[in-house]
Amino acid sequence: MISKKQTIFCIVTAHMIAVSCGSSRRDIINNAPQLAEKPDWLLSCTKETPNEDDCFRRMFEGMFPNLAKGIPELGISHFEPLIIDSVQVSKGSGSLTLAGGFKNLNIKGPSNATVSRASLDLEKKLLSFDLVIPRLRIDATYNLKGNILLLPLVGSGNVAMTMKDVKSSVYTKISIKKKPEDVIHIEEMKVTFLVGGMRIHLSNLFNGNKVLGSSLNMFLNQNANEVISELRPDLEKGLADIFTGLWNNVFSKLPIDLWLK
Repeated sequence: MISKKQTIFCIVTAHMIAVSCGSSRRDIINNAPQLAEKPDWLLSCTKETPNEDDCFRRMFEGMFPNLAKGIPELGISHFEPLIIDSVQVSKGSGSLTLAGGFKNLNIKGPSNATVSRASLDLEKKLLSFDLVIPRLRIDATYNLKGNILLLPLVGSGNVAMTMKDVKSSVYTKISIKKKPEDVIHIEEMKVTFLVGGMRIHLSNLFNGNKVLGSSLNMFLNQNANEVISELRPDLEKGLADIFTGLWNNVFSKLPIDLWLK
């Protein structure tokens, strides 16, 4: 189960878990009560026309600073930095095969995300949004074995990754559920993403062989676009699995009547 600290910006972890999230949808158990009154940070929109005057996008983006700090009354901890306990890796086809995982992921930068577009259609039961994150820094430990673009990869140690100009689009099918008040619930999700640039360093590759380790790190950085392209299908499904649980956790505490009038 993903910890509560994994909030909306798990998009950033997706690039760390690029080989595969390899799991079914990750729901979050949160027994905190729903909001009874609308807080100042929660904007409200017209229920019949929530997208008018860019209202839903502004409402959506307006939640981010508070989600970054954490909202104790909703049972949501801070996400800056975003902390993830572990992610397992399993990819065994094409020119990339890997097994193992990452632990103690620490992600800095998600609070700088902006919402470039957001749309809500209650009649068609659709919700979608686009995120732009200028820069992400990810630190973790890893244990991996396999091949990347036909080159062997074996090692365990620390990993550091920096990504620039991360863009993601999220499309969902929603329903209305009582928890106990009516809330939005995501039933299905599709995620796409683009990365403008990436740098990565894996320490202690090949049992500490500095020559082989340096060569592989150089190869990974020189072929970052090809590596990401190879991993994209698994990554996008993994993102959707994580995002669904994260957003349902947030929306379950926000009765619709508080922000749609």
